Amino acid sequence: MKKNVLLLGLVLFSFGTTNAQLLNKLKKAKDQTSQASEVVEKVNETTKGGKKKKAGGFPTGLKLDWTMFKQTPAITFNSLLYGTGSSPGLINSYTATFIPNKTVDGKTVHHFENQSEYLRIKVFKDNQYMNYFEYSGDQVFDDGKKTKFNEPDSRYQRDGEWVGHSESFITQWGPGNYRLDFYAGDKMFYSFDFELVKLTNNDPYAAMNEMYVVRGPWNNFAYLNHADTGNLLFGFYITHEEFMPNPSNSRKTNKSVKWSANMYKDNKLFAQHYGSGPNTAQVEQAKWNEVQCAFKLVNKTGEFKYADLTDGAYKVELTIEGESKPRIYNFTVKDKKIVQIAEQDRTKNTDPTRLIEGWNDYFWLKLEK
Repeated sequence: MKKNVLLLGLVLFSFGTTNAQLLNKLKKAKDQTSQASEVVEKVNETTKGGKKKKAGGFPTGLKLDWTMFKQTPAITFNSLLYGTGSSPGLINSYTATFIPNKTVDGKTVHHFENQSEYLRIKVFKDNQYMNYFEYSGDQVFDDGKKTKFNEPDSRYQRDGEWVGHSESFITQWGPGNYRLDFYAGDKMFYSFDFELVKLTNNDPYAAMNEMYVVRGPWNNFAYLNHADTGNLLFGFYITHEEFMPNPSNSRKTNKSVKWSANMYKDNKLFAQHYGSGPNTAQVEQAKWNEVQCAFKLVNKTGEFKYADLTDGAYKVELTIEGESKPRIYNFTVKDKKIVQIAEQDRTKNTDPTRLIEGWNDYFWLKLEK
């Protein structure tokens, strides 16, 4: 009997030891799996200014019918400057041109149901991918040839988390050189570069100690606009980066800036902005304000119309208070039409993703360095 009990005890001890070893192996495997999961999670997260961000995926995107329009798609240049410069840090309100609203199998794109795969912008900072934003494609006009990149009315999920208005600012990633890659469906069709700068105020009594500003093409480009009225309008951009432009009133952040514009033809004064002296623009703090003016002829009465353009070499000289020298913009008129710069001319532009899109009513002018 004692022998049987001894044998039974040995069997139970052997069984218990085997199970213990098996449990240890399972626990070790579980720990290794947990550690591996933690490693993957850490790889998929990156710290930007103390804030963790999941790398996440980018939705594949709809396969669109890109044969709908003969022209290559683009973002209008004036909407780029407005959307990026009117509220620094928020990227919104862009106008896309020649974006198809049908898929390759003929289905019409629904701006709500297909939102996650239709209009999106990938954001890069210093050539590093940061994240992407979705946009609503519900606003379409000009016979379907223009579509707005508007912020969605409702929140959406990105990397399993809800994204709202507060997450739509690139200021969350701090200052740097940014690039926006515009997508329609599964195609990247346009890129835009600019710099986001953070300014700080060391005055301990100041109402505001920091602000963000964007810099880039705003003071390097101006335009001539063929208005519906037939007028020829000249447009340019001004901002100011002062924390307290009015020393006696810290709440008054706008600044009055004087400016004047003269147009020369074949080196002779031809037309000038309306008024008996310099005009004054109310410029908002850290925002790029668009300023327009019509011209009057120096030797005739009345407004200068687009139809009044005759062939020749032209120059606009823009003088802005506070700037050390005038901004000079040259252009040519041939066959009574303004000759587009190479970056805007679709027959000369070699990179459709960098086309300066002005349609047929905005003629963009480059600043002479």
